[in-house]
Amino acid sequence: MEPISGGINKNQNGNTSSKNENKSSSGQTPRRVKVYLLNGEDWIDNGTGYCVGEIDPESKLPYFLVRNELNSNDIILKSFLEGSIQYQRQQETLIVWTDTSGKDLALSFQENEGCADLCDFIIKVQQESLSPGISLYYVIPHVSEGDDITELITGPVVYPQDPTDDNLESVLEVINQGSSSQFTRTKISQYIIDNKYFLKLVDGFNRAEKMKKLKNLYTLSEIIKSLFLYNETTLVEDFLDTDEKVLALSGILEYDSEYPKHKSCHRDFLKTKSFKSVMPVANLEIFKKDFHLNFLKDVVLARFLDDQTFNLLSTLIYLNQVEIINYLKDNTILQKLFQIYTDDETDLELKRDGVKMLHQYVLIAKSLQSFQKLEFFSLLVKNGLFQMINFALNDSDNKIRVLGTELIVIIIEQDVSLVHSIDREETIDNSDPPTLNTMLEELNKEEDSTTTATTARQQKEVKLKLSDDMTLISILAKLLAKDKNPGLKLQAVEALRILLDTNIASNGGSTTDSNGDDNGGGSMNDTSGEFKDINTKNYFTAFYSQVAPTLFNKFIILAQSNDLEDESIKSLIYSDELLFQHLCDLISFCTREHTTLVSRPFFLENHILLGAAKLLDTDCKLTLKLSVIRCIKNIIGLNDNLYCRYILVHDILGYFIRFFETVVMENNLANSTCLDFLEIILRNCDNIISSKLHNYKLLAKYFYDNYKEFLETKLDYVTTGRDFIEVVERFAGSKSTTPNQHLHTQEIKTDEIGPGSDQEFLERNASTPINDDEFVNEDNNNDHDSSRNGNSSAEDNNNNMHESKKEDNSPPEIINGDQHDSINGKKRKLEQDADAESNHRIKLQTKENKAEEEEEEDMIPNLGSSPTAAGKFTENFKADFSNGNKSLATVLSTSPEDTKWGAIV
Repeated sequence: MEPISGGINKNQNGNTSSKNENKSSSGQTPRRVKVYLLNGEDWIDNGTGYCVGEIDPESKLPYFLVRNELNSNDIILKSFLEGSIQYQRQQETLIVWTDTSGKDLALSFQENEGCADLCDFIIKVQQESLSPGISLYYVIPHVSEGDDITELITGPVVYPQDPTDDNLESVLEVINQGSSSQFTRTKISQYIIDNKYFLKLVDGFNRAEKMKKLKNLYTLSEIIKSLFLYNETTLVEDFLDTDEKVLALSGILEYDSEYPKHKSCHRDFLKTKSFKSVMPVANLEIFKKDFHLNFLKDVVLARFLDDQTFNLLSTLIYLNQVEIINYLKDNTILQKLFQIYTDDETDLELKRDGVKMLHQYVLIAKSLQSFQKLEFFSLLVKNGLFQMINFALNDSDNKIRVLGTELIVIIIEQDVSLVHSIDREETIDNSDPPTLNTMLEELNKEEDSTTTATTARQQKEVKLKLSDDMTLISILAKLLAKDKNPGLKLQAVEALRILLDTNIASNGGSTTDSNGDDNGGGSMNDTSGEFKDINTKNYFTAFYSQVAPTLFNKFIILAQSNDLEDESIKSLIYSDELLFQHLCDLISFCTREHTTLVSRPFFLENHILLGAAKLLDTDCKLTLKLSVIRCIKNIIGLNDNLYCRYILVHDILGYFIRFFETVVMENNLANSTCLDFLEIILRNCDNIISSKLHNYKLLAKYFYDNYKEFLETKLDYVTTGRDFIEVVERFAGSKSTTPNQHLHTQEIKTDEIGPGSDQEFLERNASTPINDDEFVNEDNNNDHDSSRNGNSSAEDNNNNMHESKKEDNSPPEIINGDQHDSINGKKRKLEQDADAESNHRIKLQTKENKAEEEEEEDMIPNLGSSPTAAGKFTENFKADFSNGNKSLATVLSTSPEDTKWGAIV
């Protein structure tokens, strides 16, 4: 039966002690306790008093002394700490022991601090050898009906004897017994380090191996394994501090009693492996240590490690790798490394070894914390990383190309701006450009001596500027197009997707309205958006003019070919079908993410969609054909007017139907994909938003006019065909206007082209870059018309200006006459510009409202199944655009063979 803790009423006047009290003063402060004596199975209360720990000045023996709290001369207990007494701390406030006479005693302290103070006294006298034979255990109560956990806090430690050929078994037994508590593990580990015990074990190993004493070899191996299970960092580091120790350690662990007929060859591997130095390194030991720790964890001890030891080795590896990364950052080694790739005379194998080395430590850096990782990658880029990557991606060795691709993917996944960042001092303003109204407000505030505007201008956000250098993207595009390694292709296309993402430098994404009515209105040409501020327009324009023509060259060739049975065309397709799949995905990505002002001209001018659609008429793999259908479906999902008309004029859907006919009776994924294609068009025809109906109605009417029989007879197993016919006939019955009545009106609204700009665009080549000032908007060309209604708007602006001025109660600044005239002149000019801007907006709104109120027209093409029908529709289409929209008609009707015209707006 244990003594009852807490049987003492707490005295507010009792002395207390800090938990952090120095052990030198342990036991000197009186602590209020109850003394218990075990009588049979009952603990008898022997009184309450104050306990201290003292040392007898004559015998130098320590003892506990408890004086009665009511009479200090009355000594309740005096117990010497001697012999091999084992003290136990229980329940935080109890110290229980059996003295040398066999009495079971217990001290129940009023406070935890008092119990801890007397335990510190026990530790002090034991470790100072005043009573070296005593020990103190901490008893943790059982949890979940388990046994109590007893942990040795201090006590005598049995150390292993110096190893000989005859006592290895006893040495192993002592080491195994010492693993029972953290205290003994720490003490024995320190003993082994201080006495260079490992070298003694190595000597015994060499003797046993020379004399072929297998029993001793197995025992030595067990000793080393047991020491590793101590999980002591200092012990592991002692085993690995020299190459000789590492070799000896690996040799000892080659022997395993579980496999007596087999022996590993760790030493042979270490002897044949040599460290290659790409450049001279002063601190080579940290690099060797990284290898040794990994070799130990993954090879030598792989079968013996428990979770704790595995975590210990992993932690040591991580800390050493952090040291390596810091060493690379704090030295000029990176500069020396990248200089290798600027010298054409450098040995090729040395360059390849440099790629392998850096790839190894870039992978290591991935496990670092974010700020450490970003700092290291930034230094790599700054010191010339892309010179190495350029070499790696163009190397003839497939393994080196893989490593180079992984390097660039890791960098851009960490921070894509590292790829495009230029001199940090060259930054640009990312704030919104001022409008006329804001300029007037600033002028008023200037007049009122307000400093708010000045402060705001001084706090403008700064962002990195994107470079239009396409070197890296060109290399990746070449890798995708030319390399035959599927893994490399996948990595290259993923890297391209990251580099071509519109979020590369801002939070903005694709700015094209999903309904297609914008068609570039919210694009990079929008001066209030982030795209212009961070110069992404030049970046993406450079891609479509410099890289895209080469990247999509095979689609361009297919579009220009009239004979798909030609052997050269077959070889072009079948040689790399995986490339076409990746290109289809890139088409979907670019058309969805990039503004139409930049992406659409390239895809339409070069007939990329036509080239892709022709694959449906070939014998290529089914997966490629499904990729093409998915690409066309994504283009249709953009609901873009010009893309829709291009698809109709060039009979893109005809290729789809011909493929559908081959799988219409199949119960497979291809059939489901085709049905889903039709269902998407059908669902959008029932869209309640009328502005989104137009293009889908054109597509639905196309299927109705040209493939009605197919919808009725071949799709009789689903309702899709009947629903198509029903929807189109319902639209036809609700028409009150003649076909093509408002065709060009709709086009002007969705694709606004400035007067006089057609010829300039037609003279362009497909790869001609487009400058900022060449995106002509119809609104800008009609600014002179807006001045007709300027008076009313000017009055409104003046009223607004005076009202805002009244709200500002700050005292006006006294200015002289010249300043006043100058400010008034500026205000008059800005007010006139504001009037023009306001009237211009009113006119645009009126025109849009008028266009929305007009009834929809029937402008559905009926191409039939013959080229003649397609040509007839083309002529009708040209006629519809005869009033000022010839460039659009040219865009949609020009064949791939004679295409030589420029950007479509």
